[in-house]
Amino acid sequence: MFLSYLIKRVRRHPREAIVSTAIVLVIVIFLIGLHMAKTDILTEMDRVYDTMEIRCRVTSADGSREISLPITEEYVHMVMAQDGILYPYVKDVFLLETYSTAEVGLPPESKLGLGNISVALHMTNNPEQYTPKQGAEIKYMDGYSAADFAGTEPVCVISHKLEDTIAEDGTVKVYVVRSGVSMNMKVIGIYADEENTVFGAWQPLIDLIATVNWTPNVSSMSFTVADNRQLDLTKTLLRDYYVPASKLNNDSVQLGLVVEDSLFVDTMTVLERSMSLLGVVQVIVYVLSLGISFLVAYLNIRARRLEFAVMRSLSTRRVALYSEVLCEHILFSLLGVLLAVGVMSIFGAVPDLHQFQTIGQFVPCYLLGVAVAVAQVTSGKIMQTLKGKE
Repeated sequence: MFLSYLIKRVRRHPREAIVSTAIVLVIVIFLIGLHMAKTDILTEMDRVYDTMEIRCRVTSADGSREISLPITEEYVHMVMAQDGILYPYVKDVFLLETYSTAEVGLPPESKLGLGNISVALHMTNNPEQYTPKQGAEIKYMDGYSAADFAGTEPVCVISHKLEDTIAEDGTVKVYVVRSGVSMNMKVIGIYADEENTVFGAWQPLIDLIATVNWTPNVSSMSFTVADNRQLDLTKTLLRDYYVPASKLNNDSVQLGLVVEDSLFVDTMTVLERSMSLLGVVQVIVYVLSLGISFLVAYLNIRARRLEFAVMRSLSTRRVALYSEVLCEHILFSLLGVLLAVGVMSIFGAVPDLHQFQTIGQFVPCYLLGVAVAVAQVTSGKIMQTLKGKE
């Protein structure tokens, strides 16, 4: 019944049907494309939120250095312990403590004889964050990586100058002279550096030093924002513990913090502006559709004024006439929507629920313009229309 009525109306007024349907078709396809563009932007925003790393580097109070800092146990506890105030907001915490008074022992089989070699010992949970020589690439042994430094196995990376200190079992004996303790550490990587340097896994060395009741201060620390969506809240919390204000109330410890969020902020600003622009375009389309529908409907329906006058002279009520003409254009609009959905489906862009909601917001705007045009044309005086034709 619906289809037969629609076919009948199209046959009676083909130009009106074609023009109205075509306009709705074009606008709906444009709105679907606009919505797809907004979806792509939202997807990209989610990707940036989830994958872009925002690194935070602890510095001196004036920001002049990032090593040899007086980072107390309280600061480490805040980001490393589960009950730490900043623990839920940060991840990938990298720590470093350097001992310039450390030694590596020569194994019995060494051609250099017996004895110890003075080294700079770096305790860390990620050596790649603190390689002293810029651009020095660590060559790991098979099956090992920087991730092993975050565990409890006593592993280390050494400079190529210390290769002769490696024993037959693949370990080196590391002495922490200040605390008077030592540990055999598995060498899992070597890198090019002209200094005698050793990077040892953080936790095993901390546990070793704890045996002599000595807790070292951390000299360098950095971490990543855990949830980029909470960046503003995270920065607010971090600001409480670094200069100029500190909730730790420790005047002897003044630390700064560099939050490397410029790339993230710039990227999100561009995406948010693009999203806002598409939203403005969508509103403009709604407003223009109202004006376009009024103009097109008015020009098409005005040619039928004599028909309306005759119908009125035959006792057709104005409300019935208005309803009939408006119903025709509603059908033409629905036909345009269906054709637009069909066209997009052919190209694999089947509209989803949100796109249908966008279409649902457009259709009333379009029909409002049509309704005003129909009311304007059908409200003319019957006799003047008939006499004008005569």
